Amino acid sequence: MSCLIKLKEKLRKDGVDGFLITNEVNIRYVINFTGSESILLITPDTDCLFTDFRYVEQAQHDVPWIKIVERKVSLIKTICGRLKLLKIKKLYVESLYFTFSQYLEIKKNIQGIETIATQGIIEKYRKRKTQEEIKKIKTAIDIAERAYQEVLKKITVGISEKNVADLLEFGIRNEGGERSSFEIICAAGKRASQPHARATYEKVKEKDTILIDWGASFQFYNSDLTRISVIDRISPQFKKIYQIVLDAQCFAIESISPGLTAKDIDSVARVYIEKKGFEKCFGHGLGHGIGLEVHEGPSINRRSKEVIEEGMVFTIEPGIYIPGWGGVRIEDIVLVTADGCAILSRAPKKLTEIVI
Repeated sequence: MSCLIKLKEKLRKDGVDGFLITNEVNIRYVINFTGSESILLITPDTDCLFTDFRYVEQAQHDVPWIKIVERKVSLIKTICGRLKLLKIKKLYVESLYFTFSQYLEIKKNIQGIETIATQGIIEKYRKRKTQEEIKKIKTAIDIAERAYQEVLKKITVGISEKNVADLLEFGIRNEGGERSSFEIICAAGKRASQPHARATYEKVKEKDTILIDWGASFQFYNSDLTRISVIDRISPQFKKIYQIVLDAQCFAIESISPGLTAKDIDSVARVYIEKKGFEKCFGHGLGHGIGLEVHEGPSINRRSKEVIEEGMVFTIEPGIYIPGWGGVRIEDIVLVTADGCAILSRAPKKLTEIVI
C-alpha cells in the first residue's frame, strides 16, 4: 500500500480534512515530485500540488494525476484560496517544517480553521525501505565504493586533503552518481580526531592515516561510508585502536535483529569501547537511517527507544577520537532482515587491506 493511500486513510480515521506537507523530501517520498519550493495538500478525496511557473511543466510530467495549482500571488495565499474552496476546517501541518509566518497567514485568511501540528507521520513510513528504495541505496553504495577504490590509487605523500576530496567528488560523478551525498570529509593524521573535519590544504605526510567519510547520491537516494587508509606502515598504537573500533562495529552488527531497540545496538559497541579504556573518546551516536536524506530515522544512539524493524536501513559507525593523535571511524550500511541484517557496503576494512 502506498504512503499516499495510508495518509488518506489516516485522515479519514482521525476526522481531519487535509494534510499540508511542506517538507520537500516528504513530498518527493509521497508523490515522487522531484521539484522544489512547492507544497502538497492531501485530502481524503483530492490532492493539490502548489507550485510556481518554474515547476508547472515538470509537475505535469512527474505527477499528472494530481491537481497542479500555479501560484499567482504568494504560495501560501494561493493555498489559502484552495483551503477555502475545499472547505477545510481541520488541517494537519508538519510542525518541523511549517513556518510561523505560514501559520499566521492561514489564520489571517481562513476564519475558524484548526491547524494541528504533527511530527513524524511520513518519516515513520520512510524508516522501512521498499525493494525499489533498497535497490537505489545499493546502487549509491556501489558508485561510492568504485570511486573510492580509484582515488586510493592516487593518494600519495604530498597530496592535500582537499585534492583527495575533489578527486573523490569527480569520481562519484564519473561512476554515475548525481553528486556527493554531503561535503566529503578527509582528515589526515592528527586532524582525524575531529569527527567532521573539513578537508583542507593540509598535505598527507609519511606514516599518516587518512580518514575519509563520503557518499554518493543516486536518483535522490544516498550512501554514507567511512574508511581509514594508512601511508606506508601501521603503527602499534594505531593497530590497537583500529582493531578495537573494528571489533566494536562487528559486535554491534552481529547483534542486530528486529525487535531490539536502537539503544540496545548502540550499547553493544559503546560498552566494548568503554571496557577497552576509551569511554570519553566515542561521543557520537552509533548510526543513523539513510535514504532520501543522509540522516533520517531510525537514530541509533544511547537515548533512542526506537524499535528496529525489518526493512530499516542504517549506518553502524563507531569511532575513537584522541586530540593530538588522530581518530578512527569505520562506517558501513546495513539492511535489517527477518532474522538479523545484511551488510550492504563492501569496501575493504581489514587491517591487512588498508595500507596504501
